This record gives sequence, C-alpha cells and structure tokens, in this order.
Amino acid sequence: MIFVALVGVTLILVRGTIFRPVQRRWPALLQCAQCVGAWVGIAAGAFGLVSMNRGRVLDAVLVGGAVSVLALSTDAALVKLLGEP
Repeated sequence: MIFVALVGVTLILVRGTIFRPVQRRWPALLQCAQCVGAWVGIAAGAFGLVSMNRGRVLDAVLVGGAVSVLALSTDAALVKLLGEP
C-alpha cells in the first residue's frame, strides 16, 4: 500500500499543476517519472518509511529502484489511457 502512495506522490510531483513553477525551474529533474520516482523511493527508504530490514542505505536503493519502475509504468499506462496532459 505504501508503494501506491509513493507512486502517487511521484505522479503529483511530475504531472501536478500545483508544481508547475518548480517544474519550470528544474525541468530536467521534475519531468521524468522514473527519475522523480527514484528520488522519492530513496527518500522513503532512507527515512525509514519503507523498511526491508537490510539497513537504511540498502533499503533506500531497493525502494528507490522499485518506486522508479512502478512510477514509470504507471505514468506510461496513464498516458496511454488518458493521453498526454
């Protein structure tokens, strides 16, 4: 369930209109669901929101990779279904 929330946060950061000023300031960072998903997952693993009991650093890497892949596939599916925003 937490992974769904992390993907949601990622998509809000990438596609949300409320973050347009920030997206314009750092377009390379905030226009890629996979990149933002990795950073959201790394932060969640590092802060202990998601724990795999492998240590904070390894948790951050594993959760970052998982959220990255999930965010990329979710974004691609939503673009396919709904079109480009």
